[in-house]
Amino acid sequence: MGFEKIIPGGLGVTIFFFISGYIITNLLIDEYQHTGKLNLNLFYIRRFLRLYPALLLMIGLFYSYNIYIHKPINIHEGFACLFFYENYYFFYGSGNNSSIYRILWSLAVEEHFYLLFPLIFLVLFKTPKKMIVILVILIFIPLIFRFWGLYKYAYSTDMTERYCYVLTHTRFDSILYGCLSSLVFKVYGTKTYQAILSNKLIFTTALMVLVSCLLFRNATFRNSIRYSLQGIALFIIVPAIINMEPYARVKTILCNRIIVFIGKLSYSIYLMHMIALTSLVFIKTSGHLFLYFLAATLLTAILSLFSFYFIEMPFNKLRIKFRPNNHYI
Repeated sequence: MGFEKIIPGGLGVTIFFFISGYIITNLLIDEYQHTGKLNLNLFYIRRFLRLYPALLLMIGLFYSYNIYIHKPINIHEGFACLFFYENYYFFYGSGNNSSIYRILWSLAVEEHFYLLFPLIFLVLFKTPKKMIVILVILIFIPLIFRFWGLYKYAYSTDMTERYCYVLTHTRFDSILYGCLSSLVFKVYGTKTYQAILSNKLIFTTALMVLVSCLLFRNATFRNSIRYSLQGIALFIIVPAIINMEPYARVKTILCNRIIVFIGKLSYSIYLMHMIALTSLVFIKTSGHLFLYFLAATLLTAILSLFSFYFIEMPFNKLRIKFRPNNHYI
């Protein structure tokens, strides 16, 4: 809506990646510890039922809108969305970077990661220490690719930024930091980790690192170690707020019913907001910026609530049936 210079959307995506990795790994650990195994078939079915219904609604609405305004439909990009390679299509194959589907790059990163991570978990979880070492090694791979991107696309700042920002092999470390945090906290080195998380000086330092990543605008820094530093900072901040007593007040604020409800709607909002912004852009081009802000917010809310209650919730009831022993998501 024009607030991109005020609201750090890029940091929001990184935080989302971290929390996603943290939660999914928690669930995998719980399932393995309670059942003695990990049912990959059920895991992938649950992911399918969680993501596809609302995604199909978004694609259907946008295609209908394109037909209404007599705009050609890009079938290739539709496949990129449905099969979760929009990030690579966006970077390598898209001649039109204005498509609303470009936001699905982050969903593609997620799905590529979760296609493979449960397999790694299943193989290595019996030896947590070894698993932690391997995850730490894997965390450096995207950083190496980002430095490669700085070299390869040195002729174009825009290409460098997109390469380092949207591709799975340059961003999966942001999810992996969350996975590693969950594993360390729940399985190995818990007491030491808890002592670090409870230390307010360390927590404050992590916050300062996170803020400094927003303030330091050097392009080389932002396209390389920024994401690594953010991951390290979140490695302290997120589990501390969730689990440690010194930050109970912050946790209480984040558990506010309104904030939690917005969180439940977040996937719907993520999918639907670009439809609202695109379909109502004529209000913005007419010079009515405040009206555009209100109208787009309202339409986003309406579409998101419809998606949540009439699409996602019914499929969530079906998804529950695919929980191991009916206990895990």
